[in-house]
This record gives sequence, C-alpha cells and structure tokens, in this order.
Amino acid sequence: MKKLIYSIIWLTALLFSPSIANSQNFFDDIKQKSDGNNILVLTHPTVSNLKTFATLVEEGLVDLPDYRVVGVFYDKERYDFSKTEKYLDTATTLPVDFSLHRIEDTVSKNELFTNNPLTDDFEKIFNNSEGVIFFGGPDLPPSTYKEKTNLLTSIYDPHRHYFELSFLFHLLGGKQQSEYESLLSQKPDYLIYGFCLGMQTMNVATGGTMIQDIPTQIYGLNFAEDVINQDVNKRHRNYYRVLSIDNTLLSGSFHQIHFLKESFLKSFSKEQILPVVYSNHHQAIKTLGKGFEKIATSLDEKVPEAIQHKKFDNVKGVQFHPEAKFLYEESARFKLHPGDTIHTTGREMLEEGVSMDFHVNFWEDFSNRLNE
Repeated sequence: MKKLIYSIIWLTALLFSPSIANSQNFFDDIKQKSDGNNILVLTHPTVSNLKTFATLVEEGLVDLPDYRVVGVFYDKERYDFSKTEKYLDTATTLPVDFSLHRIEDTVSKNELFTNNPLTDDFEKIFNNSEGVIFFGGPDLPPSTYKEKTNLLTSIYDPHRHYFELSFLFHLLGGKQQSEYESLLSQKPDYLIYGFCLGMQTMNVATGGTMIQDIPTQIYGLNFAEDVINQDVNKRHRNYYRVLSIDNTLLSGSFHQIHFLKESFLKSFSKEQILPVVYSNHHQAIKTLGKGFEKIATSLDEKVPEAIQHKKFDNVKGVQFHPEAKFLYEESARFKLHPGDTIHTTGREMLEEGVSMDFHVNFWEDFSNRLNE
C-alpha cells in the first residue's frame, strides 16, 4: 500500500485562535475555508489518540486524500485537552490536517437518551462530517445501562461517557425510545467505527448491557494466577501485570477470534485462518443494543469480539485494537511475561499469527468506505 504523507495546513492559523474552537459556527467556517474537503471526526482527541491516527496515515494503512480530521471533545471530560492543543501547536509536520472543537453545553446522566442540551451540537457535527471514530478507554458507568456497580468496575471519566453515549444514541437511536428518529436515518451511509470502549459504548447507547468483569462473571475466576493458567485465547488483558512490577510488560493480550458468519471481517482473513488480535479489556457485551448483531467472538464464543449494524452498513464495532500504533512500528518493543528475556514487537506477534494481512485489509476497507 502506497505510503501517504502530506503536509499539514494549520487550521488554527486560518480559522480561529486559540486552536480549540467552541463556536457553534465552527463547522460552517471549516467547510467554507477547507476547499471542500470532507471531515472525519475523532472523539476524545487526546495526544495519544491523535498520534495513533497519524501513525495509521503515515504507515499507509489509512488513505484519506480529501479529508481533514476534527477532534471533538466535551469540556467536562477529565482529560486536559490543552495538552492536545499544545501538541498541535508545536508539531512541525503531521500527515493530516487536524483541528479541535470543544462542546461546552452540559448534559446530565438522566437525559442521555433523548433530546437534550447537546442535541444541536450532535446534529451540527453529523451534518458537516462523513464519519466518526470512538476510541478505547475506561469502564462505562453501569447506571447508564440500569445495573449496580460491580466492585471490579472502575468509573474514571463519567462525563466523557455521558457525551459519547448521548452522541451515539442520537446517531443510532435505541431501545430506550423505540420511536426516536436516528440521525443516520437521514444519511444511512454515514460511517461510525468503535474500538474496545467505543464498541461497548455504541452497544449501551442503543440499549444493550454489559458483563462487568470477564474472569469472575464468565469464567468464575477470582485470582490472577488462575486467569494466567487459562488458555491464552480466554485472556483479554495481561494479568501478569497484577503480579509483577516490571513496567516493560505489555498491558494487553494477543489472542485469536472466531467468525460467526460471513461478514466484512471474515473476508479480511486468509481462508481457514483465525486471526490474532490485540485486546486490553475486562468487560464484554452481555445483551445487544437495538439494531446490532454479533459477527465475531472469542474462540469459545463467550466474549463478543465484533458487532455490526443490521441496517446501517458502515456502523462497525470491534472489541480489540486494530488501531494500536505499536502493531505497525518496528521500534516499540515489549515483554508479555515476567520471565521473557527477549523483547518483541506488535508486528512480530501479528506476523507470527499470520494476521498482518487481516489488519491491513481492515484499514483498507475503512478507507474505501470513507472515500466512496
């Protein structure tokens, strides 16, 4: 795949100052001054997430010649987005045009799944973009799917979840209001991808529920040693980190996935190959949200690994991390086990599992869907 590098045009200099915009006219302005380029939205645009997306473009995995990328964030989120602003202001070259947009209105947890003070913001974003990516992150508050909070659930950034849950409900509708007219009913080809937490959020936003801890609730295991003794394909994060102070240990785990049916994912893998993926989570989908179907699971079929929308073909979620930049870099070396003497790379793990083609094809399909 041809490597794609093009120079950044500083939207911060052309459009607004400071580089984080909060004007309701932001998307109108950016459309007028961007030579007609399309817009892809990234939610939770931390420095890490922008670097991740930049790596996908730099490595030629994502091809978006006519796009600029807007990071949209809710100013009640816990992350300090001035760090992202500083990163964009000081970066000398980037492979894609980035800008930031702040959402300042306030939504409460009791009005997520209905029209609320953010509704106009969501409609503005949707009407002026061609797609949105939801990234990974911490556990969803169980109250958002009407359950009590497990002692192993960690609620770190509830306001981020409120924003993303409400955004996805507006985009897709849900069981919470069966007659609600989703934004995608107006533009069915709009693209939505969710990775890890992103997939879980699209499920809960549409009325689904979650298993709050895989080892204890699915496998009946309460101790890290017992999880480690399981087959690797039943481990969804690296529990050796619970037992070791070695900070070179990778936090996630590599395991195979199983396809339930013919799907966009199955077509990416060589015949009879069950691809190896990288995951880092301890929760899983329990009941599906409105409109979704499972298309891939763990090998024992107990943990959903991918979902797709039955009506909107460009709405996809995966529980693993095909976006993780260390998978495609030669320099990022790590250990999986405390006793390892040789550090490895994500690329080596994928190639050993005959799964690099699967990941390359995943991103080629993503690019094709946006560029159609």
